[in-house]
Amino acid sequence: MIQSFAPDEVTPEQAMQIGEELCDRYLKGDYQYVIAVHNDKDHLHCHIIFNNTNLYNGLSFTTEHNQGRKSERAWAELREISDEICKEHGLSLIDPKGKGVSHHERTMQKEGKSWKDKLRIRIAEVMLYSRDFADFLRNCTFSGIEYVYTPKNKYKLKFKLSGDGQQRFTRADTLGADYTPERITEQIAEIQEKLSEANITPDMLIEPPKQITAPKTEPKPIPPKPAEPVQNNRLISDEFLARVREQKASQTPQPTATQTAPKPDTDRVVITAEEFLAPLYDKPETPPPAPQSTESKAPEKKNDEWASIRGMRNSDKIIAELEASGITSFYDFSGFLHNTHHDDDHTAELAELKTHIKTVETIIAKMKHYNELLPTYNEYAGLSGWKQSRYRKKHSEEIEDFEQTKAYIKEHITKYTSDGSQPLMKDLQGLLKRMKAKRDELLPKQKAYIIKHDTAMKYTRQVRQYLNEQHMKREREKSRQRTQTKNKNSYLE
Repeated sequence: MIQSFAPDEVTPEQAMQIGEELCDRYLKGDYQYVIAVHNDKDHLHCHIIFNNTNLYNGLSFTTEHNQGRKSERAWAELREISDEICKEHGLSLIDPKGKGVSHHERTMQKEGKSWKDKLRIRIAEVMLYSRDFADFLRNCTFSGIEYVYTPKNKYKLKFKLSGDGQQRFTRADTLGADYTPERITEQIAEIQEKLSEANITPDMLIEPPKQITAPKTEPKPIPPKPAEPVQNNRLISDEFLARVREQKASQTPQPTATQTAPKPDTDRVVITAEEFLAPLYDKPETPPPAPQSTESKAPEKKNDEWASIRGMRNSDKIIAELEASGITSFYDFSGFLHNTHHDDDHTAELAELKTHIKTVETIIAKMKHYNELLPTYNEYAGLSGWKQSRYRKKHSEEIEDFEQTKAYIKEHITKYTSDGSQPLMKDLQGLLKRMKAKRDELLPKQKAYIIKHDTAMKYTRQVRQYLNEQHMKREREKSRQRTQTKNKNSYLE
């Protein structure tokens, strides 16, 4: 047994004294006991162990005091005796609220193996994408939760995790006050109201896969190309020198007959500065082209549209079948997973078209029949007196048929009137043609949607179970990390 006290309310000596009084009143001096006061927590508490065998008659405590109904057993008196002693010493008492958690359940919670915790988490997820209580029960089946719902019984609702080793059903009221049918209905209504206010649909609650970005690599510098060597390193070309020699020769005076021609000085050439520098400007040297910087880019990685379920068993086969049916990503599949409306689902539109087409076809047929009976009725209307009565008796079936046809047309054609004028037969025939064309346009799309829907429904339960398992795994990992951090901080303190 463990008897705990509020922090800073008693001293260790007082705790020992109260523990002894509890044992004396509870065991009545017939059983040996040991009391240990611990202060390893924020509050003092007593650990009490007693011998199960009576000192005087050799009978066990269980045999003597723990027989019969639970309310008659000795354990039911233990808390009353403890509260009575604490009240005598002026200590605070715990106000019992609801049913407590058993020691086994508490241990399972710490180890992350509690069925009730798993049920609470999974039920909360199912409530997120359910529209009402009936939809909630349907989604429970797809999410791996078995249920028994009997509104007339005392315990209306029971749950059990399918395929996780849970043997028996758990009553909804044992999970907490928020898991009864009434509270589940109220919570679903509150969730739907909040989602509608925030313009959020259930398919948005699925977390999309994170985008994978390729790491950027620094571009490698490209060394510049070496400049091309100059073909002619001479500042004055041979052509220019030859031209200068010819010009010099033309300016030299010709010798006369009486004079001896002086020997030309071929070793010296006189040129001006402009002529000397002209070759430098005639063919200017073009600088080598500047190297163009090139940036090496890593190949872009495409996002995995099926990353959310890529790790499940037979995922490649399932994804291939879904893609073959026209579902190209997990985002498209999540619409079927959460029972949301699809843009390519034309069930309601086709049903409405079918009704209108049938009505218009009937009206057109009635109008044709009306035209066939009109001459007979006009002849009848043109008569009077006994002739009209006699004519009506003779053609009563045709006249009554005409009147009924006219009444039917008048009743059903009003929904197709425009601008207050009754449509003609050709107008209705044009409308019928357009509606049939629209129907023929939607039928292939609806057929493709049905294929996608039927294929998706084959795997919704399996995918939901996998996603729930992944969620539970992440939650357990978070819990483990929190516990590890808490233990580390406690150790450091």
